[in-house]
Amino acid sequence: MRKAYISIASLLLFGSVLMAQSPANRTAKTIAADVLAQMPAEKQAEYNKMINDLKGTGEEGVLMLVNMINAPGKGSNAQVDYALSGLTHYVMAKGEESARLATANAYLKALDLVTERETKAFIIRQLQILGQDECIDALSAYLGDESLSGPASRALAAIGSENAGKALKAGLMRRMGTPKTQKDIIVAIGEAQVADSEELLKALLGSGDESMQKAVLHSLSRVGSKASIKEMAEAAAASGYTMTKTNANEAYIALLKRVAAQGDVKEVEKAANDLLKKATKANQTQTRDAALQILLSLKKENSTKLLLSALKDGNKEYRNAALNFASDFANKEVYIEVMKAMQKAKPEVKVDIINWIGREAKCPSKHDVIKSLELRFDLTAMQVLLAQLKDSNFDVKQATVWTLVKIGDKQVIPVLAELLTSDNKDVILLGQDALAAFNGDIDQAVARAIPSATDAGKIAGAELLAMRKATANLTTVLELIKSGSPEVKKAAYTALKDVVSEGDLVNLCGMLETADASAVAPIQQAVISAISSMSPAKQKETITRRMLQAGESKKYLYYIVLATTGEKDALATIVDGFHKGSGAARDAAFEALLNWKGIEAADELYAICKDASSSAYLDRALKAYVKLVSNPAFTGENRLLSLRKAMEVAKTDEQKNIILKQVERTGTFLGMLYAGEFLNQKPVQQAAANAVMNIALGNKEYYGANVRELLNKVMQVLDNPDAGYQKEAIKKHLAEMPQGEGFISIFNGKDLSGWKGLVQNPIARAKMKPAQLEKAQEKADEIMRSGWSVNDGMLVFNGKGDNLCTDKQYGDFEMYVDWMLDPAGPEADAGIYLRGTPQVQIWDTSRVNVGAQVGSGGLYNNSVNESKPSKVADNKLGEWNSFYIKMVGDRVTVILNGEKVVDDVILENYWDRKQPIFPVEQIELQAHGSKVYYRNIYVKELERKEPYKLSAEEQKEGFKLLFDGTNMHQWTGNTVDYTMEDGCISMIPSKSYGGNLYTKDEFGNFIYRFEFQLTPGANNGVGIRTPMEGDAAYVGMEIQILDCEHPIYKNITKYQHHGSVYGIIPTNADHHKAFKPVGEWNEEEIVANGDNIKVTVNGVVILEGNIRDAVKNGTPDGKEHPGLFNKKGHIGFLGHGSPVKFRNIRIKELK
Repeated sequence: MRKAYISIASLLLFGSVLMAQSPANRTAKTIAADVLAQMPAEKQAEYNKMINDLKGTGEEGVLMLVNMINAPGKGSNAQVDYALSGLTHYVMAKGEESARLATANAYLKALDLVTERETKAFIIRQLQILGQDECIDALSAYLGDESLSGPASRALAAIGSENAGKALKAGLMRRMGTPKTQKDIIVAIGEAQVADSEELLKALLGSGDESMQKAVLHSLSRVGSKASIKEMAEAAAASGYTMTKTNANEAYIALLKRVAAQGDVKEVEKAANDLLKKATKANQTQTRDAALQILLSLKKENSTKLLLSALKDGNKEYRNAALNFASDFANKEVYIEVMKAMQKAKPEVKVDIINWIGREAKCPSKHDVIKSLELRFDLTAMQVLLAQLKDSNFDVKQATVWTLVKIGDKQVIPVLAELLTSDNKDVILLGQDALAAFNGDIDQAVARAIPSATDAGKIAGAELLAMRKATANLTTVLELIKSGSPEVKKAAYTALKDVVSEGDLVNLCGMLETADASAVAPIQQAVISAISSMSPAKQKETITRRMLQAGESKKYLYYIVLATTGEKDALATIVDGFHKGSGAARDAAFEALLNWKGIEAADELYAICKDASSSAYLDRALKAYVKLVSNPAFTGENRLLSLRKAMEVAKTDEQKNIILKQVERTGTFLGMLYAGEFLNQKPVQQAAANAVMNIALGNKEYYGANVRELLNKVMQVLDNPDAGYQKEAIKKHLAEMPQGEGFISIFNGKDLSGWKGLVQNPIARAKMKPAQLEKAQEKADEIMRSGWSVNDGMLVFNGKGDNLCTDKQYGDFEMYVDWMLDPAGPEADAGIYLRGTPQVQIWDTSRVNVGAQVGSGGLYNNSVNESKPSKVADNKLGEWNSFYIKMVGDRVTVILNGEKVVDDVILENYWDRKQPIFPVEQIELQAHGSKVYYRNIYVKELERKEPYKLSAEEQKEGFKLLFDGTNMHQWTGNTVDYTMEDGCISMIPSKSYGGNLYTKDEFGNFIYRFEFQLTPGANNGVGIRTPMEGDAAYVGMEIQILDCEHPIYKNITKYQHHGSVYGIIPTNADHHKAFKPVGEWNEEEIVANGDNIKVTVNGVVILEGNIRDAVKNGTPDGKEHPGLFNKKGHIGFLGHGSPVKFRNIRIKELK
């Protein structure tokens, strides 16, 4: 039925919700169902509309939703929670008072009706948000209920009115309930700061356990006055002025702050002084800090004096606490007094004060005050700070430097730069860090300081100029290169790339062409930096022109620069330089290739590896090639193909081990098998064993005899400190591995065993007599041997002859096969026939004249279903490619080089499009007149259910199968969401394709039988006598399919239950008794004979009626059903976004 939709939210645990009417005349029930189906909403506008609709349902909607709340452990309440919580907040908006009151009253009514504790608590939490005085009486009733006193107390506290406070006090005075309920009320009194509750709370001091006392003390700290100071002070003293379970000390401090805010300064000052004295004696620094904070906040005129006194304290934490508290009242006068005190202070105190001044300077409102501060008319704060740079204590110097940075006065830059001229390396590094962090132009000051600096200072200065990209100071760096020590020169050369610009290119090129060998690399980097603002094409053009000017003997110096452009022509120039050059020039070209970032260089590096004359370069070239092709951005399949090429030219065990480590990272089945080929080679045995083990253990879907054999071999050869643990892991994996053969090689790499020549097509072969077929096969095999051969482990077609076929026939299967087209052609083309049917296409993508630009892998001969691949995933002509093909029923999935190019598409029967694909047939490698290579051909046969067959009785009665579990040939429409799965037609809504599945043929009067399996909350329908366009429930007829016992459907109408003629004839009241539990298979029969409809489930008739009689007084649902009396039409499954399965579908037409 089209009125049911599935929520896309991941929080929802069941699939769909019924929508019974159009938006114009929806009831409260359908509005509530709509809201639940779409919660949580993805867009704010949608959310607001839904909640506004829900608001309009008033009390009925709220009660309906509350009634849907499941008891604990009985199911998810996510949808209802979203809906009601959203409504609660929505009605709190300005101008919604009437809606708020109506909602609150609905909640109050619901509170009386429900019995589950969790549901009551949920309702009370909503009242905590929107409730006002109208809720007080109802909430007060739960103050003595141990399971609900917490929510009720918090709700009253949130209401916060005078009457709410009285209710809380009344609850406490009655001493009703338990200690737990009493504590909940006490906490709420504190949170709400209920008036006139102080004495009530004081009376409870000393009673109850520590938890109760903690609540009393906390609440007193929030409602108390000076009258409570004595008792609270005693409680703090009893705690030793430290942290205890009652939090007495914290509560006392909070009370003093509250009383101070009330204006009782004298009382608080006396108490705070007493607390400071006793906390000092008790050595409780945090309490001292708190007492000092209170005293500093009381009398501003005494604050500075208190602060200066605290700065003389020997406790660093206490001093810094005092300074931090002073930030609340610090002004110009305070800064002056503190700075004066700093000048006479001990070094450790100086550090604290200077750091505090720095923190203050970071505050925008205080920055300028400190920056322009004068201690007297002839002494500024900046002068005082600068004087501290001469302090012999490094900590003072360091604190001063960083405070100057925070103040940011540009006048101090030269002073900071002077630190670079120090003989002390720590001071130099301090100056370097400070200048690096300084928010201002430091370049000139640093450049002026460099000449008089030590080598350490010169190096630091050069690094600073590089860090600041000080292109105006290139001369300074060049001077260091010219006259500096070796260490300084090295630093200057390193800095060079960061202080150059495009205008320096000519000078840099001159330097490069005359540089010593040790200086070439950094100058090359500087050239690269100088051209970095140009486009890649302009870079290439500029450097190529300079190379011509440099001449043959010097142009090689620019190869590394060309490599950074990434331009195709630049790569060609570098490659040409390698092949034609010698000595330093050839080496430079090679280095440039090694530094090329893109995959474009891989082929050139590989060519070097294969070139015997370049053997001196092989090791580095191969390692660079492996690094490029092992980029995780490429698919595992493509990485494996490239790594196999690398292994073909690898010479050393080190190289082979590097390659095997990357093979392991491909994680592919073929990678595991390939690594297994090296398990008997001792020098690389461990790398091979690790690759096999980690791929197999990381992919539980890899199983079978070959996997078992490899893992058993791995256990024999593992030899490392963790081998014992690894072997145990392998044993466990083998014990849990599924039984079955898994993938079997159907090409042995030696000969054509298991293969034969092609005899016509499956239909023609089926018509041949055995002797005729045998003779034809002999001739076909002779042709096969002339065109197909095995060479170096590869299956090769020379371009002459016909298809190569498996001896064995296959039904459902998965298949791996590597293939390569010979670039010599002609017109490189091939394919793989599945069950004797063309074909998974293979061709040269450059052949645009035949449409090959779409890529390989498509189901080329399809005419109705998709024939083209979804993307081009081919490797270039002459390179290996890898197919993974899966065929189940008539559905095919193809992955080419790790990219899915065909996704569960029906393969049509090319030989007779009126018939479904053959259930079992041979696999064929197509002969198409061009040379093709194959290897790694593996097939895993998939377990296949026997096709459904008509019973003898059904055959006699004239039934026919519409779906036998092997193909969907008789169906059309949405064959994407409706797919083949385990012998069933399975609705998979995650594909989100949309639309219904229909029979190709039309039916009028019939008996329709099928089996169905529901998931929780599932919703579907059977359309009958319907056209393929429009809503089948109205343009035809719909027989409902629904998990109608699911709680989400508790409010649907009788015309919407499973088996009903949607909106027209209801099912029997006890129809639910006929169904098996959700998840089990049910049998259903629908008889449509004229105007009479009969529905039977599991042998029980759940509906029998006449559609004409049902509408004689109008349609029961009040809707137009123009197709209700259609004489015939299609039968369809009407998808509503729920997972549902169907099988064994058959029909008998009635006259």
